[in-house]
Amino acid sequence: MNAKSLLKAAAIGAGLTILLIGIAVAQTTPPAPAAPPVAAPPAAAAPAAPSPPTMTRREIADACRAEIKADLRGPERREAMRQCVEKKRESAGLNRREDRRADRETRRGERRAMMQECRKEFAEQRLTEAERRDAIQGCLAKKDPRFARMQECRKQAEEKKLERGSREFRQHMRSCNQAG
Repeated sequence: MNAKSLLKAAAIGAGLTILLIGIAVAQTTPPAPAAPPVAAPPAAAAPAAPSPPTMTRREIADACRAEIKADLRGPERREAMRQCVEKKRESAGLNRREDRRADRETRRGERRAMMQECRKEFAEQRLTEAERRDAIQGCLAKKDPRFARMQECRKQAEEKKLERGSREFRQHMRSCNQAG
């Protein structure tokens, strides 16, 4: 055995030893005690007046930002903000996060079913891949007005030469989809 092999074996052995000790220590240390619940600021703790049902999510967030104490920072501020927004959304009759997620999943399932129907329509036709994609998107746009609006907004963004994934692209898509 030469010195190089011996050195490699020692390094691997030391690494494995450190790994196993780390695992053993991680399993034997008791979990850190949970942080005490952060008390919401007095403005957020007061019963929120029922918000009019016409308030948007953005307006609710703005109202909560105005109510929360300016001296709160970090996790305390986030928790107070989350509680305030949650109360206002419930009083405004807006969907809670779980409801919104369920709605989104049902819409996604419906869109997937519509997409499959459109694919079946064009499956037997001799089209190039680009023609097939455009035909399927056109079919889906006829069946789903939300998808049609999104496509229209995306075309506008491409005309403005906005790069997909960029901050400007997302802002444009958000404002365009909400406007329509």
